[in-house]
Amino acid sequence: MDKFQCMRAFREVAQQGGFAAAARVLNSSPPSVTRLISELEEDLGIRLFTRSTRNVSLTEEGELLLRRGVALVDELDAVTDEIRDSQHTPRGHLRVSSVVAFGQERVAPAIPAFMQLYPNVRVELEISNRKVDLVQEHYDLAIRIGGSDGLEVSSLKARKIFSQKLVFVATPEYVARHGEPDTLDALEQHLVVKQVSGNWGRENDFWYQGEKLSFSLPERFLVNSPNAARNVVLTGGAIGLINDYLVAEMISDGRLVRILPEYQTLDQPIYAVFVHRNYMPAKVRVFIDHLVNVLGAPVQ
Repeated sequence: MDKFQCMRAFREVAQQGGFAAAARVLNSSPPSVTRLISELEEDLGIRLFTRSTRNVSLTEEGELLLRRGVALVDELDAVTDEIRDSQHTPRGHLRVSSVVAFGQERVAPAIPAFMQLYPNVRVELEISNRKVDLVQEHYDLAIRIGGSDGLEVSSLKARKIFSQKLVFVATPEYVARHGEPDTLDALEQHLVVKQVSGNWGRENDFWYQGEKLSFSLPERFLVNSPNAARNVVLTGGAIGLINDYLVAEMISDGRLVRILPEYQTLDQPIYAVFVHRNYMPAKVRVFIDHLVNVLGAPVQ
């Protein structure tokens, strides 16, 4: 019995939720995967999965093996990738989690060019603001706002890939109808769509004439989505404080104009967070390098 192959099959069945899906990841067949799982169960003397016609779920013993044994397989895969890296052939299944707005607008569009460069890498991108557990859920990396968030886990590291800030924008039509505020306080006379998520966004920090100040925008119209806030502004009915990468092209082509440009919000770093290993898989390294290379500059 090839225990490593059996453990790889076990890992994929557990992660993919079925034998057929695991077989596709492993470039194998469902009967071959079933045979490997049966060999592993026979060797261990336990059942790892509860099977039904519709579902495959881990037993209690299977959960234990997933938590503790699969990390060894991941590490061996990483070593293998490092060896392959010496021959410049990144390959394998790359699992990425990204915050929603940045993932939709910047990460996902960058992937086709990456896959042309590295045809042996298969990419799975989850777009979610859920904070995934990279170790337990076996993600290769996560794109997060703020590098220190979640790095209390010593096994994680981060690399800065982008820096965003928020900018005030409106349509030219809005400015023509309602005029343009010249101070933050003047925003009280305008409809402002405000991004709020929990406590985030209730108050914003600005640099103004070399000094840092905090200001709370009017809270007449609240949303929890950057894309939604941008779409509101595009109707011509409101001013918005929007992520710069979401509006850079629209400012450039004249669909939107900057409001209060002398008030600069503090930069918000965006990081690629990944599991720290002695051997970083080539697929992870080249993907992070690719994001750094292709992500454009923020609005100035």
